[in-house]
Amino acid sequence: PSCLGVTMRPKGRTVNQELARIASGAHGIVTREDMLRAGVTIAEIKWRVRSGALLREYRGVYRVGHRAPSLEARYLAAVLACGEGALLSGRAAGHLFGLLKGTAPAPEVTAPTERRIKGVKTRRARCGEANDATRWRGIPVTTVPRTLVDLSSVLSFEDLARACHEAGVRHGTTPGQVDAVLRRRPKSPGAKKLRRVLHGDTHVTLSALERRFLERLREAGL
Repeated sequence: PSCLGVTMRPKGRTVNQELARIASGAHGIVTREDMLRAGVTIAEIKWRVRSGALLREYRGVYRVGHRAPSLEARYLAAVLACGEGALLSGRAAGHLFGLLKGTAPAPEVTAPTERRIKGVKTRRARCGEANDATRWRGIPVTTVPRTLVDLSSVLSFEDLARACHEAGVRHGTTPGQVDAVLRRRPKSPGAKKLRRVLHGDTHVTLSALERRFLERLREAGL
């Protein structure tokens, strides 16, 4: 099935026009399956790969044109390379949602079947339930609450607290929504840590400025 809802190309439309149409809604990324469904032949695909009009990102996944890929293009290509039901997850999902700062991490994808793809951190897990899957900037990705649960096993208390804070500010995520995911995944490695952060059982500062302010208060005996 088509990942991007592509339909057969209308009569009179050129291959270049059809490729542009497919890529325009997918950050410049197209798949072999979608091109074939749209009426682009295997010979036409091979010719464009040889000429450089299609740039191979992964097996069966291509980028149209010569522009450097955007972050969204990199992440979408990785998800599509992992097959149906795959979702961007972990640190990559956290960065896409704006929960994590700094340099964009390498693509990390959770898929229902095992995959080994160079340059992509993959893991096999069931994550395609409606409650755990969404789309953000056109990319299939784990929901913000599910992303926080996944991050809880790899982030420090302070980094996890900042991620939870950003989730609430940017996406309106509530502790109840995260608890709902934890109930479905009670054996999540970071569940205990995440609950302590969500419910304020552990004091965590959100910035160096806040930590210094508290130090000054203690120094002043306040």
